[in-house]
Amino acid sequence: MRARTRNARGSEREASSSFAGQADQGPAANERVKAARWYLERAYELLAHGDPYDAAEKVWAAVKAATEALTIRVLAAPVPPKGSGWRIFVKKAFLKAGLSEEEAEKLAAYFIEVRDRLHGACFYGLLYEENEHKPLMERAKWYIDLVERVLERLPG
Repeated sequence: MRARTRNARGSEREASSSFAGQADQGPAANERVKAARWYLERAYELLAHGDPYDAAEKVWAAVKAATEALTIRVLAAPVPPKGSGWRIFVKKAFLKAGLSEEEAEKLAAYFIEVRDRLHGACFYGLLYEENEHKPLMERAKWYIDLVERVLERLPG
């Protein structure tokens, strides 16, 4: 599968990814968690090398893959049904996995914030403000770890 990405100078390039765009093919939840960890590792490497734009996109890919792992497992779907939004879908998955209403809402809000601010504003908009975006990137490890702990305690 080929995906378009941007480098720090804003030019697009083709990139291969064994995980990008496979939501409809439904790899197992544990494969998505592995993908999330791989993307997060790449993100932190890119950030360390001064490329916050591509790092932001990799963090988004990591958070999305981890979230899909959860939704596949508890809702039997990697993406929301047609006509439904991601915030409600993600919140519903966390609720069904046993988290409180408040926790589920905060985690769904984080997912949306990463999508909008890192994927949208930073990667596509080429707007990087370290004090705004870097904390979202750093928090991704916590989010993925939490999703993995939630998945481990689910039956089956």
